[in-house]
Amino acid sequence: MRRKLLRYFLIGFGFLTVLGVVLLASLELTSKPAFCSTCHYMEPYVEGWKSSTHSDVTCTDCHFPPGFKSKLQGKFTAISMVANYMTGIYKKSKPWAEISDASCLRSGCHQERLLFGKVLFKDKVIFDHTPHLTKLRQGKKLRCTSCHSQIVQGEHITVTETSCFLCHFKNQPEEAPINDCTWCHNAPVTTDSLEVEYDHAFVVEHEIDCKKCHGSMQVGDGAVPVERCSSCHADPETIGMYDDLQAVHRNHVTEHKVECQFCHLVIQHKSVEKTKDVVLNCDSCHDNTHKAQINLLSGKGGKNTPPHPNPMFKDGLTCQACHIFHSADGEDISMSQTKEASALSCETCHGEGYNRLLENWKSIMSVKIQFIDSLYTVVSKEVDGKHEGISKEYAKSLMNDAMFNYELVKQGNVVHNVAYSDELIVSAFENLKESLKAINSETVLPGIKLSSQNVPSSCYNCHFGQEEFNSVIFGLEFSHNLHIEKNRIACSKCHSSQRRHGEMHMSKTDCRSCHHEKESSCDTCHNLQYQFFSGTTGLFDDEAPDVMFEEELECRACHDAGDGIVQKSNATFCVDCHDDEYEILLQDWQYTTEKSIDDLLSELDSFDNGNLPGLQQTKIKEIRFGVMNIRLDKSKGAHNIELISRLLEHYHSELDMIIGK
Repeated sequence: MRRKLLRYFLIGFGFLTVLGVVLLASLELTSKPAFCSTCHYMEPYVEGWKSSTHSDVTCTDCHFPPGFKSKLQGKFTAISMVANYMTGIYKKSKPWAEISDASCLRSGCHQERLLFGKVLFKDKVIFDHTPHLTKLRQGKKLRCTSCHSQIVQGEHITVTETSCFLCHFKNQPEEAPINDCTWCHNAPVTTDSLEVEYDHAFVVEHEIDCKKCHGSMQVGDGAVPVERCSSCHADPETIGMYDDLQAVHRNHVTEHKVECQFCHLVIQHKSVEKTKDVVLNCDSCHDNTHKAQINLLSGKGGKNTPPHPNPMFKDGLTCQACHIFHSADGEDISMSQTKEASALSCETCHGEGYNRLLENWKSIMSVKIQFIDSLYTVVSKEVDGKHEGISKEYAKSLMNDAMFNYELVKQGNVVHNVAYSDELIVSAFENLKESLKAINSETVLPGIKLSSQNVPSSCYNCHFGQEEFNSVIFGLEFSHNLHIEKNRIACSKCHSSQRRHGEMHMSKTDCRSCHHEKESSCDTCHNLQYQFFSGTTGLFDDEAPDVMFEEELECRACHDAGDGIVQKSNATFCVDCHDDEYEILLQDWQYTTEKSIDDLLSELDSFDNGNLPGLQQTKIKEIRFGVMNIRLDKSKGAHNIELISRLLEHYHSELDMIIGK
């Protein structure tokens, strides 16, 4: 009997052991991703998992919450899924899986994710997990899988940006403060390690609303068509809860993981230039009455000219950036009000002085537009005077293209895209010239220059025509034309955007290293000093040059100590050619000159000339200008002591007559 019981016990124990081994093996086998892929419904999910960042994590580590109890429950759920698959139930409904937050935040995975703080997402988007998982977002409790979708476009557990855009753009106030954008994006500001096309430091400092320039960065409204409910729900009672937003979101987002885009229409976060689904605000209201302006801004529409969009359009700025965000008194005005742009429109974002660029554009292009207008009249007479024929028809087609580009610039206003306007005008000129060749005309048209050929960088998009203007640097007149157009020196040679856009990084020493090594004329840069030295200021009819100039001594005679380095001269240089007393004499000249300059400027500052007649006010300004030129000469009389002393005496006499001494 005992043997029989023992045998039954051993058989039972062996059976249980085998069963246990089988169950454990099955448990292990069914936990493998390879087992999951045996069901063809799961194949795209498994393929997505293989290429994801979780490819080294087994399916059950995520799909079963932590703990043996949860794993056991998960296995029973898996058995029911297998049964459903075998019985064909999944032919009517697809499998549905939900990942709990506990799976993501378990030990060894993303347990400390909430402590990481802000991190950089793609495109330099700033993201912080803590407020998204611990606080309500638009009144909704989010889960990890609210943002990290289970499968989107073949990617497993990836960030679903459409969910982000729904939260951040749906039902937002029309004029959100700048903080709304900078929650995710730092304003693009030039730093030591980063150069940007437009430095937003001014915008940040003055807290200018991003939407004032960039307008709406949203395509679509994220609406939920009620018809979408019926794709999952069949009973009228459930669909009837459509308007109960709180209950719907609690059930779909917090309690269950339903992808936002299953219900909501997609919202895209894009600028106007980067999508074809949005038209410019002006075009949508005025029905193409601003087509020429839009074509110039977007850099398209011309005949035989490649696209060249305005940098502001390329970065997503729309008409409202200049035509809405300004007013006569500088105060913000209603977003619905449209006004003619002015200098204030530019300087609101770019700072004081930007309007000078605007005026330069208008001045240069006005001359070119008038030039084409006059040429068209000349060419038209030539072509009209020719007998009929193929060449005449071809010439007229060229003239039509020229006139088209000319009208586009004239009607579109060059300020919308001065670089593209210039290309259109030059193209019109080339067409007119070609039309004369077509009819074998001997008329020769004068030339016209393309600014992009003059300025060897993309800076001309904004600094158009800069090569035509001089400026003052280190107290000296600086010719952009000489450096940019004639010598083809890149703008970056002197300017940098590493700290501030366009900041000068050249020192006076850097300039000397280039200029003083060449056998160039000193008066190219030091024109003021040359006028005193050569006696050519033009203030007196009988001006005399300095005695050393008459003896044909070059500037290096006093500015080179003998080591080949051109530098600032001093009294000790004089004794190389003169006796020791000359040094004392020069110091006396310079002391007397400096004192006379100080006395004159002190007198000019001591009285109010606002009540003086207009002619006397003009004379005061001329005296101050003349005295300041003597100071800017910096030689304190050494370049021509006789002429400079005479000038100072003349200014003293003029001033005494005005103030009645």
